[in-house]
Amino acid sequence: MIMSGTRPAVLQALQLIDIHGTQFYDIVYIHANETTPRQARVGVESIYAAPKVGDMVQVRYLMNVVTGVELTTQ
Repeated sequence: MIMSGTRPAVLQALQLIDIHGTQFYDIVYIHANETTPRQARVGVESIYAAPKVGDMVQVRYLMNVVTGVELTTQ
């Protein structure tokens, strides 16, 4: 369990969805040195602009819940 902090990952899939006028991204990602994909739903305000499959990111957690996704600077 990840209590809080960030971990590097690669975006494997994402889909922009709209629920009653509020936009979210459903994302699938794999952390570095892991083989099992994880998935999460984050609001558009909690992820960087124009995310793409294959992006290297930092996934932010609080109490094992994804609270944000940031693009890793190269």
